[in-house]
Amino acid sequence: MAKVKHQVGIDGTIEQVFSTLTTNEGFAGWWASSATISPEIGGKIALTFDNLTTLYFEYQDILENEKVAILCTGGPGAWQDSELLFELVQASDQVYLTLTHTNEASSEDDFLYFSTKWTCYLLSLRDFVEIGRGRPYPNDIKIHVGD
Repeated sequence: MAKVKHQVGIDGTIEQVFSTLTTNEGFAGWWASSATISPEIGGKIALTFDNLTTLYFEYQDILENEKVAILCTGGPGAWQDSELLFELVQASDQVYLTLTHTNEASSEDDFLYFSTKWTCYLLSLRDFVEIGRGRPYPNDIKIHVGD
């Protein structure tokens, strides 16, 4: 089983952070080129990365302003059957967002890319909330040639 876990502190409201995980504008503001979602348990998510791929997810759990769990139901390689758990905690001066990405069938080597790339995307999410402009694909931080 492969697993990566990251946390970022965000200067914003917990409602703002939660909306990045439950709205089309949210996902497209920090991660994908475009998003089509149905934010309810069992609801579908299609995240399009222009000229690259589309990842398909299903909401497994949504607890408003606390957590969002999604399962990848369609995507290449180690994405397939990946579980993403986003947990939000309001502190006195910031919102902590913790992401845990797991996949029972993947190895640690399969997750080398994810381990680095999630840092880039979580900082994009932080910027989207704090300054109104993230770096979703294809304007994301590249970590290798062809990324």
